[in-house]
Amino acid sequence: MRALRISLIVFGVLLVLALIADRIALSMAQGEVASQARSSLSLDSEPDVSIKGFPFLTQVLGNHLDRVDLGLDGYEALVDEQTLTLEELDVRLDDVELGDGYSSAVAARAGGEGLISYEELTRAYGELLAVSGTGFGVEFGHAGEGRLLLTLQASVLGQSLDVGEVAGDVVLENGSIRLEVADEDIPDTGGPEVQAAIREQLDIVRPITGLPDGLSLDSLEPTEDGLALTITGRDVDITG
Repeated sequence: MRALRISLIVFGVLLVLALIADRIALSMAQGEVASQARSSLSLDSEPDVSIKGFPFLTQVLGNHLDRVDLGLDGYEALVDEQTLTLEELDVRLDDVELGDGYSSAVAARAGGEGLISYEELTRAYGELLAVSGTGFGVEFGHAGEGRLLLTLQASVLGQSLDVGEVAGDVVLENGSIRLEVADEDIPDTGGPEVQAAIREQLDIVRPITGLPDGLSLDSLEPTEDGLALTITGRDVDITG
């Protein structure tokens, strides 16, 4: 019995040591992935990295991780070459193949979600419209029922004019977005010329670019807090 107790104690100690070693290795790996992801994605700070699955050491010995979660407080993409910050961007990476020393981490599949605040959307569009010099302006909000609220402004004879509010939709096609408002819903404030100028600006298709390689914008939905977005991808390298 004494020999059995000693064996059990030794086994328990070894098990605890193995568990500690596994957790230490996991923490080091998460730190290394976070550091490389910050560099490759040009982030201001390291993202939150969580490697799922237990034990970790058996995964890393096989150079394969079942799942890695990335949390980014803010990521700068581009709308028509104008910076656009995606907030609360959470990305799930599945079936991640590792290179030697974490030199690469390529996910077979990826998906995630984030948010574009209405303040950020208004800022980005405002800078784009300022470059165009049309005198047209727009502020974004939530109209309810999955629609955007657009507060329209225009410049007439050098004077700023509040055109009015109108509900509209954001249309995502092939990685580009445009604003969709029915002709009859555009306020007639300012006359036909102002209406035509507003229609011209609303119809502009603006590409969304600058997402990490392998990821693409999958959907946009107006919510109370902003545009909720989803992204999907394949063969995504977060360290390359």
